[in-house]
Amino acid sequence: MAKILKAEIWDKMQFLFRDFYDRMVHCVQIYDAPIDVEAMKQVLIWTTEKTPVLHSSFKVNAVEPYWEVEDYTINDILTVDLNVDNLYDAIDSFITKTIPIESNVQYKFAIYSDGTYYAIAMIVNHMCMDGGDFKYFMKKLAENYNKQINKDHSFSIKTGSRGMEEVYSNLTDEEKEIAKNLYKNISAVKDEHRFPLTEKSDKDKTMILRSKIEEESFLKIKNIGKNLGVTINDLMLAFYIRSLYEIGKFNDDEKLSIPCMVDLRRHIVESGQNTGLTNHTGFMVVSVDNKGETINDTLINVIRSVRKSKDDPFIGLYSLPLLKLAYAVFPHIISETAIKIGYMNPLIGMSNIGLLNPTLLKLGDANLIDGFMTGAVKYKPYMQLALTTLNNVVTMTIAIKGNDEDKKVVEEFFEIIKKNVATFIETNNK
Repeated sequence: MAKILKAEIWDKMQFLFRDFYDRMVHCVQIYDAPIDVEAMKQVLIWTTEKTPVLHSSFKVNAVEPYWEVEDYTINDILTVDLNVDNLYDAIDSFITKTIPIESNVQYKFAIYSDGTYYAIAMIVNHMCMDGGDFKYFMKKLAENYNKQINKDHSFSIKTGSRGMEEVYSNLTDEEKEIAKNLYKNISAVKDEHRFPLTEKSDKDKTMILRSKIEEESFLKIKNIGKNLGVTINDLMLAFYIRSLYEIGKFNDDEKLSIPCMVDLRRHIVESGQNTGLTNHTGFMVVSVDNKGETINDTLINVIRSVRKSKDDPFIGLYSLPLLKLAYAVFPHIISETAIKIGYMNPLIGMSNIGLLNPTLLKLGDANLIDGFMTGAVKYKPYMQLALTTLNNVVTMTIAIKGNDEDKKVVEEFFEIIKKNVATFIETNNK
């Protein structure tokens, strides 16, 4: 008899989001030396066995969907080509794929080389994990790989609960009582501003577009931010929001609200190091009343909004009781309909996935020299900017299903952001 796994609330929510994006999370890591394919195979097999949801198919059921654990081989997961003509073309071809929910494995892994550099690329069903646990997964993969090549088989990966209730585990009893009654629908932010993409078309194709804020600029804004008492995230929000006014040709005095992803592991015991691989992401809304005359004015507007959220001990926990109620009271087919009525998917968003630590991601003698992580490919009119930082370089990523005109707009947007970064540096270095 097939083994069945419970479909948690986060799994169901990510499945519901299939109307808005492709459900994949993506990671690319470039190394300066060879990767031992056989060692990586052993680590991937062990990791997959320890994490059953990664070799399960999702069964849609009108009453209660579930995961069914499936048989698999390493060839279902791993692609290897150590003789590609163009490393980045191979990577892009791989990471723009989508894994069906009925697949026997829910992640795909590739190792590529052009003879000079080596790359690993991975896509995983967002129903299985979010950016926070994806970073953890890649870190543990590197750790276990390094053990394998040193013939140390004391591998480890967390295998605890994947349930939503974990987000309350580090709260006091009094805080839990409050948090479990936060029924406010935080998604109901009526902001109609759209990123200027073309209309949806059957000819649109998946594209993961990216651009970098290089080390010199990053270190300058980091130093200025330190002197001003603001974070890199605050600064990137300011650059992003100001650039949205410009690319979207919004009126300078219009209010603009941007949902930003919040890692809910801040509310979990030991920051979620003992839960299972899953999603623990909420969001906060950053609202500015106007563009601001200068880039510093935009930053002040952002800080005012962000600090209201940061001062809230329940940041990111709003609306979760509503989700729990909907899934508890109704059969799945009805709960999906009820949630869709109340849920408003943000037209524009931002997710700062954070730091990719090259020390923790080193593979034997191979150093991590480039890479990024990004979320799902959005369907128009939705758009999200994702950020990762590696070796003092910020990679900006926008993953969309679009056409060549959309690509031009996104590339122009990246240049506007970089222009605003340069203006900020010039303004604050006088």
